[in-house]
Amino acid sequence: MNKIEILAPSGGLDSIYAAVRNGADAVYVGAKDFSARASAKNFTLEELSDAVKYCHTYGVKVYLALNTLIFDDEINDALELVKDACKCDIDALITQDIGLAQAVRKMVPTLKLHASTQMSVHTLSGAQALKELGFSRVVLAREMSKAEIKYIADNCDIELEVFVHGALCMCVSGQCYMSAMLGTRSANRGMCAQPCRLPFTSDSSNTHALSLKDNSIVEYINELHEIGVVSAKIEGRMKRPEYVASAVKACVQMRDYGCVDKE
Repeated sequence: MNKIEILAPSGGLDSIYAAVRNGADAVYVGAKDFSARASAKNFTLEELSDAVKYCHTYGVKVYLALNTLIFDDEINDALELVKDACKCDIDALITQDIGLAQAVRKMVPTLKLHASTQMSVHTLSGAQALKELGFSRVVLAREMSKAEIKYIADNCDIELEVFVHGALCMCVSGQCYMSAMLGTRSANRGMCAQPCRLPFTSDSSNTHALSLKDNSIVEYINELHEIGVVSAKIEGRMKRPEYVASAVKACVQMRDYGCVDKE
């Protein structure tokens, strides 16, 4: 790939249009079920079909995030959703559930599997294990350093995707159980209540000690590509289309021109 992929979040069709019109190379979306962003608008199968047709018209790929943990009694419903999504011609499936991934691989061996950041892959051995399990790409844990990313890129033949803009989720990808423990709403089931945004303090100087500032490494997009990253991912399936448009445009400008205009 000559240029790093700009991957945009899309919680609804309006965000799809915003992403494509501002130069995204791919978008990731959730269906009505089994999405780690259950409170986003998400897509019915009819809307997913329309979204894929629109994106493919402009050469943009569509990845379906079916990235919650799947209970045993849900596996058949999840596989039916994958079948229907394949009929819509999605380009890849993002998942964190290894059992589901193996069932999908048997059912649709040609469908590309992307390992969700919820899997907390941050080591070479983790990336190699996913490669052996049939994954074509891994979305690396968001707390990794440049040196750690490069080490995996140099030693494992699997595509690497890195978040470049958006919320950090307390810097622990897929391992925060705060919402589940405090309010019975599990982030790994798509229902995070974001309790980290509430006031917490260790002294009088900061009343929101657990609410991290959003991350942005947009200025390092081309540097990421140089060390072997193939996709620059923007977080925000619950954000407005205007946010998607501006974030995508900033990433595209940085990639193509090396700077972002102030407007």
